[in-house]
Amino acid sequence: MASFLCQVQTIQRGLGRSAVAAAAYRSGQSLTDDRLAMEFDFSNKDGVEHAEIMAPDDAPQAYRDRAALWNAVEAAERRKDAVPAQEVLLALPHELDFDQRRDLVRAFVQEHLVAKGMIADVAMHRPGKEGDQRNFHAHIMVTTRRVDRAGFAGKNRDWNHASFIPQLRAAWSDVQNRALRHHLGPDAPQVSHLSLAARGVDRAPTVHLGPAATALERKDIASERGELNRDVRARNDKARDLRRDYQATADRIAKTAPEIEVAVPKLVVEAEQVLGKMVVQRTAWAAEREALSTPKIPSAGRVERELTAEAATAKARARAHLQQTEERVKKTRSRRLELVAWVRNPARMIWAKHAELNAIGRARKAYRRAEVGLQVRQDWVRSPKGQAFVAARRQPGLEAAADVVRQRRTLERKIKRMDNRTLLAGRTISDLRLVHELGQRELRVPNQSPDETRFFRDIGRPAREALQRFPTPVQEQALERLRRGQGRSIGRAIIPGR
Repeated sequence: MASFLCQVQTIQRGLGRSAVAAAAYRSGQSLTDDRLAMEFDFSNKDGVEHAEIMAPDDAPQAYRDRAALWNAVEAAERRKDAVPAQEVLLALPHELDFDQRRDLVRAFVQEHLVAKGMIADVAMHRPGKEGDQRNFHAHIMVTTRRVDRAGFAGKNRDWNHASFIPQLRAAWSDVQNRALRHHLGPDAPQVSHLSLAARGVDRAPTVHLGPAATALERKDIASERGELNRDVRARNDKARDLRRDYQATADRIAKTAPEIEVAVPKLVVEAEQVLGKMVVQRTAWAAEREALSTPKIPSAGRVERELTAEAATAKARARAHLQQTEERVKKTRSRRLELVAWVRNPARMIWAKHAELNAIGRARKAYRRAEVGLQVRQDWVRSPKGQAFVAARRQPGLEAAADVVRQRRTLERKIKRMDNRTLLAGRTISDLRLVHELGQRELRVPNQSPDETRFFRDIGRPAREALQRFPTPVQEQALERLRRGQGRSIGRAIIPGR
């Protein structure tokens, strides 16, 4: 079935990246970065099936050339930590052919990127020879500055707003689903930008491997992300087996349960009681979700500062002591030269001079020792052993945060499923009331149901079958009588004695 992926990342100069180099790699061309005076030749790269530049109508014509575009982008940035470009990575549906995928990408880029004023450099890639042969995808590099006929102007901060990426993901989901239905028919597979938890799917998500982890896995070398995904899949398989066992047991109970005649008003009362319990349970889950707080995880920099804090404090104290010693010696010399007794006694002058030099020497030696101690500590922190120690110090917080995320996702899935059950319950109760208004006094239902969902299905099915025996106009008249009756009840509750 079709898969969904829409990721946005930045091309950051501060990380040593070049927009020209990124464009050369994604398009499979040879481009020269004028700012760095470096050529990036990826003309032998395999897998690029299409590349083009899409720009607003008022963009300079020269920007349709890839080298001119990205060199102009780099030239417009002055800061050493500038972000000259963003990249949108899309998974393309393998169910479509090349022309259909290209039209899909063009429609999305034109409607949701170029129409906003961005220039987009599109590169569509085929699956790798050793990877998943359904992995058709597109890299779309977009500019971060507004463009007009004169060239690039200021930054558009709306493109960096927190709502931009969620809106872009929703738009890609909508455009892709439209294309799938257009080419494959109304029963075409559909995708969703929503998380599994938001959709109420009882399955934990896996993580995107990325190129580094994928390369390791292809060599049969277990990567950290690969191990995580294997653990997630194992838990999902176990949960799926448990659900199947439960469903099988519930089916056996439903088949063997005898059916009895139950008065419709009694079914309404029982259904409302079950619905009330469901609402209480959902409220409790929502409160539990809100009470979950993600533990604060110390950054790697903070842990490194903690490990070197004592040595840094010792260096600061040694520096302060050295400065105090030098200042004290300076003041003492000034006062001593004013005393005639000291001037007339050379031996005492020499002794005092040696004492001063010794004091400064000890202070400088202590400062150098503290400085070397800090440097040694910093070098250790930056070493592989030090970085492993930092990672181990952060790991409990990371695990606790991951556990909170899992708990929150589980609660969100439960809440979503409960919302769906609540909708089913509301429709069933409405059907029961309508059936009773039409004159149906009893319904034949199973005498027991294994859970709330089956309970509402068990009583909802005969209610709908009873409704189908009445013409639509008759149902509409009964529904109108129910509405009028509810209105009178509300009026009596608002105006006593009415």
